[in-house]
Amino acid sequence: MEVPKVSERRRWALGLGVTLLAVALVIAATAFGGTSSKRSAGSANAKTKGGYGEVYKANPAVLKKTLFDAKLLPPRGMARNIALAAFGRASRKINYNLAMKCYNNDGCKTGTGGKLTVAYVEPFGENVYRHISKMEFILQALTYKSIGKIIYRTAHSDLNQALADFRAMIAQKVSAIVTYPDYADAELPVFKEAKKAHIPVATYAWGYVTGPGTNYTTVVGENVCKLGRAYAKVMNKYVKSGDIAFMGGFPGNPLSAGWQKCEEPALNPNIHVVAKEPTNWDASKVQQVVSGILAAHPNIKGWSYEYGLGMAQGAFAAYQAAGKPFNAVLTLRTDDVGMGCKTRQLHNPKLRVFYYTAGNSQIRVALTSLMMRLKGAKIPPKIVFPIQLQSEAKRTECVKGYPQEASATSLVPLKLLHRMYP
Repeated sequence: MEVPKVSERRRWALGLGVTLLAVALVIAATAFGGTSSKRSAGSANAKTKGGYGEVYKANPAVLKKTLFDAKLLPPRGMARNIALAAFGRASRKINYNLAMKCYNNDGCKTGTGGKLTVAYVEPFGENVYRHISKMEFILQALTYKSIGKIIYRTAHSDLNQALADFRAMIAQKVSAIVTYPDYADAELPVFKEAKKAHIPVATYAWGYVTGPGTNYTTVVGENVCKLGRAYAKVMNKYVKSGDIAFMGGFPGNPLSAGWQKCEEPALNPNIHVVAKEPTNWDASKVQQVVSGILAAHPNIKGWSYEYGLGMAQGAFAAYQAAGKPFNAVLTLRTDDVGMGCKTRQLHNPKLRVFYYTAGNSQIRVALTSLMMRLKGAKIPPKIVFPIQLQSEAKRTECVKGYPQEASATSLVPLKLLHRMYP
């Protein structure tokens, strides 16, 4: 090899040194970090903290709005990652006109050309809570370019139709299904059929059906047993002794059954549950049920239920018809503007109202969990949010500017809520 001249010799030596250093660094990287280049598609990057097509980060203001406190998230791990990814998408810009079209037509093509079809299928969808959940589902789906079609179905409280709708989605080979199982384990056969067809299924609002993680992908919601105990704590403090009543949704539904079985044994011995009545979460039926219970037990001191707006639209009228002041303690699952405003208008310090977040946004978490599952993520069978009841006297549900039908913890933008409820 020809030896370079003096000026060239320095450059040659420098280049050789750089080359040797680069080789050494490669060898060191291979020895100490050889596995780093073999991460799975879902592994979290140190900077982005995400995976499976998601970023595990959400705006704290969004978390505070929908959870009351940005820290009220599922435990650390994949459950929390899924929740953060889902709520993070709530900040993305959406075509509101397309969202309304999809809402009004029970589904739509998104225009992205995406190959995936997602479905929200439920036995009952005829109240405001379900309407808002439907819009939450649509808005979340519209954040995914891979979703080309959105489908919504309600069976109008008909179990057989609900099963038929679910099977229709399986026959259409949709990519993922979200549902609330109003009829609990009566819907288990179609869950198993979806599992056999390799279609992931998630429920929200603690729509528990036997075998999450085995018979279907996951159940999302709060720990309803802890919800029942939180209700009992309020009743023990403010009622102390006397008669109270439980109301629920459809007979046997997992949400109502879950909190009721845990509230009753946690009550003081001097508090007696004198009625347990289903209402199908129908405000007109709430009025009938409350009227009937008041006639049989005129000294009711407390009511535990889920549907705050149902109480606002039904219970107030029942008390008025009975000619009784609404002196009672209410423990409710949903925060509803209408309930808060009705309570404020009454100016009755003997009506005490306590409530939890409505949880409509849980359906976003359910959908995101399925989208991550389609990318190969291992989804926990339960995604559970902590419980923290709010007091109407300290934090009102009557939020200025919101429609009476709305929930201020919903992540449906206010502009869209006004279009839904003009």
